[in-house]
Amino acid sequence: MTSREGRPLLKSDPPGAPPPVKGGDKPGRERRLPHDFAAWYDDHRSVVYRYVRFRVATREAAEDVTSDVFMKALRSFKRYDAELASPRTWLLRIARNAVTDHLRALRRRGSLHVSLDRVPDLVADIPSQDERVLRQERIQKLLNGNQTLRRADQEILSLRYGAGLDNGEIAEALGISNNAVAVRLHRALKRLKSAVQSLDGSASDGS
Repeated sequence: MTSREGRPLLKSDPPGAPPPVKGGDKPGRERRLPHDFAAWYDDHRSVVYRYVRFRVATREAAEDVTSDVFMKALRSFKRYDAELASPRTWLLRIARNAVTDHLRALRRRGSLHVSLDRVPDLVADIPSQDERVLRQERIQKLLNGNQTLRRADQEILSLRYGAGLDNGEIAEALGISNNAVAVRLHRALKRLKSAVQSLDGSASDGS
């Protein structure tokens, strides 16, 4: 899927719709999602998922974290202030915190870095098998390289090439100027290129 704001590298979206929310006076009663929130889910789930997918190792983890993001957003929905942030910016802030919590939990378990040996879910919509293989290899290198960078670099690269935000939208999400975004992106891309080249060199030495 290509967003209006850019051309994200990751195309997979989380399946399904948000689950019904249990509530009401009687046990088992289901209440409807607030109208605005249901629209938010439809409008922004792809952006949130692609951002998360760029930061975590597997599709399953990305789906779990994305679900957690929207559940947290639903619980905080009444506290949302449109004068402080757009819905997408607010959701991405929740997503950034959710990813941090997820990675912290992996670090405690000693399994923070997981090499992305296979990423078929990210290329499933490409009809040509040859193109799928080439794109899968490219994405695998980018994601593995991204995982070796410092958090600030991962953050800005994931917002740009995962979520597909433009510089202005990234500036809003991070609370920095457009010029600062451009500088950080340029430096992060240089470090990503070096990281990918280093990983390629290590693979060649080991072969």
